[in-house]
Amino acid sequence: MNKIWKINKRAPKEFFDKFPEYLKITLQLLWDRELRNQKSIDEFFNPDYEQDLHDPFLLKDIKPVIKRINQAAVKKEKVVIFADYDADGICGGVILSEILKSVNIEQDIYIPDRNKEGYGLNFKAIEEIAKKGVKLILTIDCGITDFEEVKLANKLGMDVIIIDHHEIPKKLPPAVAIIDPKQKKDKYPFKDLAATGVAFKVLQAFFKTKKIPIKEEKWLLDLVAIATVTDSMLLLGENRTLVRYGLIVLSQTRRIGLRELMKIARVKPVFNPQTLETNLNTYTLGFILGPRLNAASRIDHGATAYKLLTAITEDNAREVSLKLEQKNQERQRTTERILKEARNRVLGYSSKRKIIFEGDETWIAGIVGLVAQKLTDEFCLPCFIYQKMKDYSIGSVRGVPGFNVVKALTKCKKFLIEFGGHYGAAGFRILNKNLKDFHQAMEKYSNRELKVEEITPYLHIDADIDINELNWVTFEQLEKLAPFGEGNPAPLFLLKEVKITEMKSVGSNGCHLKMSLEKEAENGMKRLKAIGFGLAGFCDKIKLGEKVDIVFEMIANEWNGTRELQLKIIDLKKS
Repeated sequence: MNKIWKINKRAPKEFFDKFPEYLKITLQLLWDRELRNQKSIDEFFNPDYEQDLHDPFLLKDIKPVIKRINQAAVKKEKVVIFADYDADGICGGVILSEILKSVNIEQDIYIPDRNKEGYGLNFKAIEEIAKKGVKLILTIDCGITDFEEVKLANKLGMDVIIIDHHEIPKKLPPAVAIIDPKQKKDKYPFKDLAATGVAFKVLQAFFKTKKIPIKEEKWLLDLVAIATVTDSMLLLGENRTLVRYGLIVLSQTRRIGLRELMKIARVKPVFNPQTLETNLNTYTLGFILGPRLNAASRIDHGATAYKLLTAITEDNAREVSLKLEQKNQERQRTTERILKEARNRVLGYSSKRKIIFEGDETWIAGIVGLVAQKLTDEFCLPCFIYQKMKDYSIGSVRGVPGFNVVKALTKCKKFLIEFGGHYGAAGFRILNKNLKDFHQAMEKYSNRELKVEEITPYLHIDADIDINELNWVTFEQLEKLAPFGEGNPAPLFLLKEVKITEMKSVGSNGCHLKMSLEKEAENGMKRLKAIGFGLAGFCDKIKLGEKVDIVFEMIANEWNGTRELQLKIIDLKKS
């Protein structure tokens, strides 16, 4: 679907005048990210671990959590960590395990089967855990909506501590303590932590009471970084600091499993102790490591990812890494199949409806979220994709700006068995007999609530750039804005009227577009190389010698010891 290009409003002149030490293009990006005073800009460019992280004791219920864990240690109680099956839940589970190990608590981990049990606590699991003599359950990345399940745990003689980051329901479960920054009256100033980030704050508080050196908590930041990026959390404020330091830790990680996974994925970490810089970035986290960890639960079981992160021998770590690599390849093939099938259905009605609603018996519950996100990105519509089983269906929802999926599901909750999630992404379980009524209710809700501009596909461009600004000085200052991600995307620029001098399709399937471009600059003709991944279709729409307007990211292409500035094309049009 063709997107409407929308250039961000230019920052006021006073702002440019206030910070002459930065390039104007950099200042525009800071303005767009609402970083508009010296303090916020300094914090953004120079994250400081000691100064920028908030006090974990500001979290509501943090003291009861510490007290209850200490009680478990004194009484020698058995504790179970109930972790969600995705990378955020798994990484958070490992961090909670470190807390329990620090006080020698006998522990176990329970990770539900994504495709059989679905999301969150469930009655059968609670009953199984109780039979093992467990007295305390710590949930991570789930539990905040599981009122009846927590009630059952209490009835069976178990206390529950909920550690979560999802939206807060009106009725909270009867847990002994709840850690979630989104709670009312919670004084913690940063509300956008991943669940692993929340677990890390609990660990910080606990380690502080035990006087465990700060360096020990820092070694866990690789897990926090992976979870934060993989779960698409905001990469500003505290998360930016956690991810920045997490990348440094990952480049030297103590975790044998992560080292082996990087080897198999052909990631070679480099760390410069003088500059504290590493070649690892958010792409490493979100597109290489995160998907491989998530592949465990999507295709098989999340326990495989947990085994990798807690592996203690190289042989075991290598074996589990290879298994995850195979599962990830299987996940890719399955995603492509389901996406193709779903997309063919959607093409028949996408211009007439305000939501996408599709399901099938052959689709896999662990994959439907990925498919929903890809369809939402392409068609700019809220997307409901589900696997239909014998009596019920398990689905995922992805939203568009202005469409709160949790609010939408709450309005139609009478049709659902359970649901939960964030503003833009959620999951649900529903009896098949309610599917038709649920679909109709969501159609009515979206027709009423969604505005035309919210389902209009926009491509937001940071700035119209001058050809003379395309140089290494600009690139190196832009690089300081990394790590890029949610809330701080890689900058997009518009360059107008550039002439095509070379053009061809490249890649194993010939699906990428490679171009040479030129435009008159201050010092004569400037020539540029460009690559557009998945954009080979433009070869049939444009010709050599024509002038085009391009939207692009500025990247450095390194090959055989040479380094050249390159444009990564996101979209283009004839001038």
